[in-house]
Amino acid sequence: MGALRCTKRGGMYGLYLSNVNIQGFRLFKHLHLSLNRGLNVLVGENDSGKTALIDAIRYTLGTNSFDRNFISEQDFHEALDEFTIQLKFSEVDAHAYRFVEHLSNEKYRDEEGAEKQRSVLYLHLRAQKTGEERRGYPHIRSELRSGLDGNGLPIEAEIRDFLATTYLRPLRDAEAELSSGRASRLSQILSSSKEIRSQTDKILSVIAQANESLLADGAALKKAAENIQVNYLHHLIFEGDQEELGAFVDIAGVKKSDVAALPDNLKRRHLREILEGLSLALTDDRRMHGLGYHNLLFMGVELLLLEQESDKEFPLLLIEEPEAHLHPQLQMKLLQFINKKTKAGDSCNGVQCILTTHSPNIASQSLPSEVIVLGFGMAWALRPEETELKHDDYKFLQKFLDATKANVFFAKGILFVEGDGENILLPAIARLLGRPLENYGVSMVKYDNSGSWKRFARLFLRRGKDDKAESAYWNPTKVCVLRDLDLWPDCAEEKDDASNPYGFKKLSRGNRGYWLRNCEDLEHHKVRLIDGLSRQNILVKISNDWTFEYCLAKYGLFDECYEAINGSKEGIKDVFGTDDQKSTYILSKASKTDFAYNLSEILAEQLKNKVSDAVAALGEEQGGDRTVLATAKAKAQYEFALELKSKLPPYIVEAIEHVTAPIDDAKQEEEPVDGVPT
Repeated sequence: MGALRCTKRGGMYGLYLSNVNIQGFRLFKHLHLSLNRGLNVLVGENDSGKTALIDAIRYTLGTNSFDRNFISEQDFHEALDEFTIQLKFSEVDAHAYRFVEHLSNEKYRDEEGAEKQRSVLYLHLRAQKTGEERRGYPHIRSELRSGLDGNGLPIEAEIRDFLATTYLRPLRDAEAELSSGRASRLSQILSSSKEIRSQTDKILSVIAQANESLLADGAALKKAAENIQVNYLHHLIFEGDQEELGAFVDIAGVKKSDVAALPDNLKRRHLREILEGLSLALTDDRRMHGLGYHNLLFMGVELLLLEQESDKEFPLLLIEEPEAHLHPQLQMKLLQFINKKTKAGDSCNGVQCILTTHSPNIASQSLPSEVIVLGFGMAWALRPEETELKHDDYKFLQKFLDATKANVFFAKGILFVEGDGENILLPAIARLLGRPLENYGVSMVKYDNSGSWKRFARLFLRRGKDDKAESAYWNPTKVCVLRDLDLWPDCAEEKDDASNPYGFKKLSRGNRGYWLRNCEDLEHHKVRLIDGLSRQNILVKISNDWTFEYCLAKYGLFDECYEAINGSKEGIKDVFGTDDQKSTYILSKASKTDFAYNLSEILAEQLKNKVSDAVAALGEEQGGDRTVLATAKAKAQYEFALELKSKLPPYIVEAIEHVTAPIDDAKQEEEPVDGVPT
């Protein structure tokens, strides 16, 4: 699961990228984002800015895998002619000697409130359109400097090499990355291995010995080389050159007797040539394996390289969509392993990781405080100081957010419900109202009754951002929490006489004398239940009366509820009394799961019949016209939606409209809703 917090050692933490500020880059007009020193999980829908944020970091720092990054006109936000990317590095003390001329000082307050100063490193990439072309392409001028405003010295190549990131692109060909070849990624990884570097002479000696054995007199390779030399090469060159030039086959390019005397730079060159001839496979028989395991092998060796070079390179790992080709359980294992290797673990010299994902499995294995939501050109970190959650709340959410509930991080809207009835019926009702939840990116999450809904609300509330002027900085996810009023009428209480035929609730202190006669009125009771959490983009809706099912029966769907319980409307006239009494009858008989499924089918059948009647009314001639037919179906759906809306409890309609869109009484939908029975 999530990693432990980094412990301070020797008076300092490890260097990490703490802030990213972007102006005018791609979809980011203005972006200000703080990062965790360990794991950062970027989530959001397609085109929300996840790749743009990764690329902004890559463009500024470069990568250590020889990727070339070219700034193009498409990298500028809309019609702007300039963009800037500022990266701030904190806890630089251990590496300050590398950046002495580039460091800035900033004031801060320690835990006791005393004002102090500390060193930070700013890197500032500025790119400008010049209006000129070079070799047919627009010329874009760029520079990388230090300083808060980018007015410091240019950044030297040595510093860029140190800060270069390790970047794992999505859908990469991991098998090719682990294959042999000139400047192969595998050779880079192996050449940094302490074990290999310490055994350089031994490795060269073994290869040189093999080289001498393969080229001994009479050996096949020796004969082949002599044949090329005598019968071909020497017929093609001048006689004066034949004494010096020939055909020589070698593996290491070095003789065993010369290994000890070679200078270090030649040893490294020969070693690199050997390593470039190696490949890494999953099994010794080199049989074919799937892309998933090859990707895991590749990520494993990249993490090894980062750890081995942590004293020489800044260990920042950028991963895009690591879930590609991975089974859900392997996705979870991958996140657990990455978390162990990050700076948030016991080692403050661990890896800082920024990854993008669309996988709820990966999100569920992350701490909520490690998640950063992107969208609309902005970012919203879910760490404690930026939400209204308390530290203990994060512990609860970490356990509660399994793979199914973790989809809240990817949704445009969320409906939190406390019962199975709502969980089953609300998606069906929304569809019948012409507001299918999936069309609006809305997720349904069932919470328990221990107050967990409050934690979810606080997770999406931005600390200190209640002012309407700050609405652009609210978390954009539309969240609605549905709660039952849970106060029942007198007629619901069980009586000894026949005056109350539908009563089934035992007398309760919380409901004595019906809630209208309690010390607090209805609105006061609702305010207490909402607990001040209905603000920003969070809406808390309390049922108009007792429970969800009770309200459905009371506000207009009694007949349908009766049929859902009994299988038909036979005997419906025998249920008499006030609306409260009849609704109490429904709640006393309803098995919530079966009731919800049955009611959704009854309502769907009503719509189907209404559409069928509308089509039949067209007649044969008009019914053959596709446009006329589609219009008639859409009109029937729209009219049914308005009829259903008028029968629903107001709080249900308001909840659905909050996470989707208003159901306009005066505007007919032009097309039938997909998936609605017709």
